[in-house]
Amino acid sequence: MENDARQQSYTSVRSDIVHLVPPSARRILDVGCSNGALGHYLKSVANERLVCGIEFDPGFADAAAQCLDQVIHADVNLLDWQSALQGQIFDCIIFADVLEHLLHPRQVLACAMQHLAPGGCVIISLPNVRHVSAFWSIFIQGRFPTRDRGLFDRTHLRWFTFADAQAMMRDLGLDTRDEVFSLRWRDQGGGLLNRALNRMPRQLQRLAPIRELLTYQMSFRAQARQ
Repeated sequence: MENDARQQSYTSVRSDIVHLVPPSARRILDVGCSNGALGHYLKSVANERLVCGIEFDPGFADAAAQCLDQVIHADVNLLDWQSALQGQIFDCIIFADVLEHLLHPRQVLACAMQHLAPGGCVIISLPNVRHVSAFWSIFIQGRFPTRDRGLFDRTHLRWFTFADAQAMMRDLGLDTRDEVFSLRWRDQGGGLLNRALNRMPRQLQRLAPIRELLTYQMSFRAQARQ
């Protein structure tokens, strides 16, 4: 069951990411594009939109190639960006659930930004390791769990809090323009309480105790400082 949930989390269209993509973006790079579902949707809602993807998993890369304009099958940790992208420039570069899997996320993000058009944006989505479920697992139960999905996905190499994410973007010359917090009261999604949390006004969601402890996934649209 957990494997099915993990598969769905990486292959479905993410509404939080769609919300952050500017309607004006005509050239989009989806880093870690999975099976291309997100990119395919982004193409469908805007005329003459080009979406390229980078994907490590060969099965996902083959599937994405059927619906995106270009797919590069590569390990982002080892990618020669200039050679792979041949000087292409993008209005929007997406890292949805990718940076936490990388050896050097800041370095990869910096390389990608070299292909960002003036005035373009970067969209970043990260799990929030300060979520209350992490506190419960580590400080109450005394265990650092490894799972097939979620905050403690066994393939995660890096962990971020809200402040860590902000610091990484700021250090790379990125200013946050918009943000989405996906709220949960525990590790599992769904349920009436989770739906109620996510229906709260955004002003309340941004209050520090809610943002820091109940945000399960944090997503940002950031723009390069001019």
